[in-house]
Amino acid sequence: MNIEYSTFSEIGRRRENQDFIHAFADKENDRAAFILCDGMGGHAHGGLAAKIVGTSIARDIQKNPPADKSGIHAMISRASWTIDTIAEVYGGAKMGTTMVMAYIEGDEVTIMHCGDSRCYVYDADKNIKYVTADHNAGDYMGAPITRGFFSGQPEKADPDVKTFKVAPGDRIFLCSDGVYPCMAPDILRDRLMDDKPIDDIMDTFKFMCEKFSDDNYSGIMIKID
Repeated sequence: MNIEYSTFSEIGRRRENQDFIHAFADKENDRAAFILCDGMGGHAHGGLAAKIVGTSIARDIQKNPPADKSGIHAMISRASWTIDTIAEVYGGAKMGTTMVMAYIEGDEVTIMHCGDSRCYVYDADKNIKYVTADHNAGDYMGAPITRGFFSGQPEKADPDVKTFKVAPGDRIFLCSDGVYPCMAPDILRDRLMDDKPIDDIMDTFKFMCEKFSDDNYSGIMIKID
């Protein structure tokens, strides 16, 4: 399975970029991993939290890809333990981050997410294959996150996990919450499926976020060929 991808991560109108993205493709073993974390602005060191969790998961996947639910649980536990350990170095700081990930091996993708960073999956006919459901306490921007990686609260690191087949023509889009409020869902869908190079599509998203987003904005677009 051939995979093409493009990324962006911008500071927007904030003082610092607290998003973290990671893309890893291993063509020899026909697998790839894409991770996006959004550090929570209401918590200290949000950017550090995003980097800690994203880096921990990326390292685990590259060394020992999770083959089943027990492997996923172990990977999540290690990331949660790591954020607790670093928080103690900062005097018991309250740190938190969302996480969304797509791990592709052969013709199968595993989507895993905690929080309100999202994953959209569309097929070649613009049909929705999968969209993550936000983990928050209300249907409004800024609603408290109910699941994510929080220091001292390992029970909240409880991701939704979905595994299904992918096929040529499928497109996967991971993004932070600085992206999707900038456009209506049908516009997002149509742009994702534009018959253009994915770098051009991502430039369109960046342009819309630059105009309308009040947050950091990050995205990873993956095209299955």
